Amino acid sequence: MPPPRTSLSSSPNAYPKAMRLFWIALIGVFVAVGAPNVFRKAARSRIHFAGPFHSTDNFLHFETGEIDVTQKLLALFASVPATKKIVIFVRGDDRQSGVIGMLVAYLAWPHPARIVDVSQPGWEASAGEKDLGSVGKFVFCRVGPPGWWPGGDKFGETLEVFSAPSVAQE
Repeated sequence: MPPPRTSLSSSPNAYPKAMRLFWIALIGVFVAVGAPNVFRKAARSRIHFAGPFHSTDNFLHFETGEIDVTQKLLALFASVPATKKIVIFVRGDDRQSGVIGMLVAYLAWPHPARIVDVSQPGWEASAGEKDLGSVGKFVFCRVGPPGWWPGGDKFGETLEVFSAPSVAQE
């Protein structure tokens, strides 16, 4: 003998209707409670244009402590013919170094970029450029440059850019 029907089970669609009403009420309460808070905070802050290099500038500012690093790097790379290589030195055991190196390679476009991991054994052979005339800039990302190189363009303590012709003269 089947169990007697209760008020909820009197109709086969009663349970799904109750759940729909529950979720509609829950969403209504969420909107009613959250909307005033969102509008209050949105009214206090201003929406403004962030600028063309907002993301890269914020990241590089966090890494170097300087502002407008993206524009400065682009200006340095623009002073080199597009056929010249940008050689970027990073440390593979330091994630931030690799990310900065990839970001610099992205900003170096249309120049060909070469990322050299100095934490790998034998990196000197893989980084050795036979013709320094094919290199436009050397970039060190959280890696110390050779002490005998002349001063480069320094961005904080983590990023330094050297012109290949000035290095070749040394």
